[in-house]
Amino acid sequence: MNHIVDFSLDPATTAILAIDIQNGFCDPGGSMGSAGGDIDMMRSTIPHIRELVEAGRKRGVTDIWTKQEHYANDVTKQRHKIMPHTLRWAAGPTGVKGTWDSEFCAEISDLVESTEEIVVKHRFSSFFDTRLDTMLRMRGITTLIVTGVATTHCVETTVRDAYQKDYDVIVPAEAAGALDRKAHDASLWMIDRFFGKVLPVRDVVELLRGGTLEIDFRDGWLEHRP
Repeated sequence: MNHIVDFSLDPATTAILAIDIQNGFCDPGGSMGSAGGDIDMMRSTIPHIRELVEAGRKRGVTDIWTKQEHYANDVTKQRHKIMPHTLRWAAGPTGVKGTWDSEFCAEISDLVESTEEIVVKHRFSSFFDTRLDTMLRMRGITTLIVTGVATTHCVETTVRDAYQKDYDVIVPAEAAGALDRKAHDASLWMIDRFFGKVLPVRDVVELLRGGTLEIDFRDGWLEHRP
């Protein structure tokens, strides 16, 4: 098999998925930031996601935004014998339904208001107990450009599920972010090796604009990133 291919995107079968760009994760006044979490990397994804979505819309690429909603009285968390992640950190459950924390960040509110698709989720994966897979299949989508936060949680889990559902997956590196650089890099390494392809944002923008890139699938992201 030839590992070096000329790669391009078909706008009709491609969608951009923007995961959880919400105040609780990406705003300094949100749960994560106010509890002392280093949200700088997650916040830095916002202009990159805007660039990708705007480039995609010019060629008719669908953009989909997920919204994480927790419940303050979630009994499933209370039943655990092993403490769930939302109770292990100082921030507690982030993005509680009906709060400012759960709202989309102001910097991308115009894009969210003009999108055709918002998917509400309650777990890490954008596919788990949501309408996402059905909606993608109805639209004929086969390639997902996955962006958002956190790389180590909702992004990686969504990418794994997408791969298992036979979608082709691209992750624009600077358009995904996490609380910890080392963990973020480990997630990108795993995604690039097994579940999709990690590329610089500039390359993905070029693909969205109709360009063709030569991609060597033997090259690892961490070993060859700019």
